[in-house]
Amino acid sequence: MCNVELKQLASIIQGNIPTRIEVSEGVSIETITMQELNYIANVSDDLPVEKHIVVQGDKLNTYSLTQNKDVVVGLSSGKAIVIDNKRANRLILSNLAIIRIKDTNLLDPYYLCWLINNNKAEIRKMQQGTTAVSIIPLSKLKSFDVTLVPIETQRTIGKIDELKRQRDRTTHSIEAKKADVLAQQLMIIYEKESKDGKKRV
Repeated sequence: MCNVELKQLASIIQGNIPTRIEVSEGVSIETITMQELNYIANVSDDLPVEKHIVVQGDKLNTYSLTQNKDVVVGLSSGKAIVIDNKRANRLILSNLAIIRIKDTNLLDPYYLCWLINNNKAEIRKMQQGTTAVSIIPLSKLKSFDVTLVPIETQRTIGKIDELKRQRDRTTHSIEAKKADVLAQQLMIIYEKESKDGKKRV
């Protein structure tokens, strides 16, 4: 077991600044939003809304696009998700960063995701700015210490954490739907009583 700086194990790619790449006519491409990242990472139960940006088609390969098994980090939230096939080839904006692992036989993406999401103290130390608006500079992210345990151990931790994330997401979604149903039922009771009360008056 040893500690290695993240920059030795992966490329860290800054997201694109929308105002610099958006055009009036071109190719529409879907982005990964902070809202989507927070939903997947179980930070929020708000369903993400699709966001597309129109960019120059001939410059697509120069933009920060996701690939399968990338780890994407929210630079303000410090939360990470692993990109699957469904979210590959999406545009990453400047409030996010891509961690592209050089060798997944040395570092498992799901293990890295678990390390980032469960190392709140270290992430907080990396954030700079005011309490209201703090971000992780890329230079700090690059120097994040990764504890390398045997790859099979990494994969086991990564798989268990991913299963837990999926279970928590399902549980959160069910509870949110239950809360919505109860709120609707209360409103129906209230409206019925209001109408009956007015009739009595």
